[in-house]
Amino acid sequence: MKTYKKTHPISRCASDLFLPLACVFGCYVVLHGSTSPGGGFQGGVLVASAILLVYLGYGGWGVKHSFNEHMLHSSETVAEIMYVVIALVGVFTGLNFCVNFVFAGQQVDTSILMNDAVGYHVMAGITCLLIMMLSVLEDDKDESSQEKGDDAA
Repeated sequence: MKTYKKTHPISRCASDLFLPLACVFGCYVVLHGSTSPGGGFQGGVLVASAILLVYLGYGGWGVKHSFNEHMLHSSETVAEIMYVVIALVGVFTGLNFCVNFVFAGQQVDTSILMNDAVGYHVMAGITCLLIMMLSVLEDDKDESSQEKGDDAA
């Protein structure tokens, strides 16, 4: 079993407490972005900030074992395709590109679906960016600790 040598138990507990709250609030902002201030970009960044909570609570090891950067990067493309397909629905129905209309008999308009696609795209993109930045930070820490060990020997 892996022990967390650099993190304090209080920071792990705080991370565990605030992680679901950050994710739920970010999803709330994404889902209500078409009717209130906020939207896909703001909510996506809020959900992506959860990776920082994991890093603060569990360090670089926790981030590497909790998030799959390659899966996030590839699924980011799905959100882009979803946005374009929804935007093209207007063209195929004889209206404009990215037109906002209500689907027949449904209470869902295209702006809500496009907002969700933008939210997921931003969340996946910012999370991948943060994973890369935190891995560079961890590599720098490892190199500096190895240099200190080499100087002491």
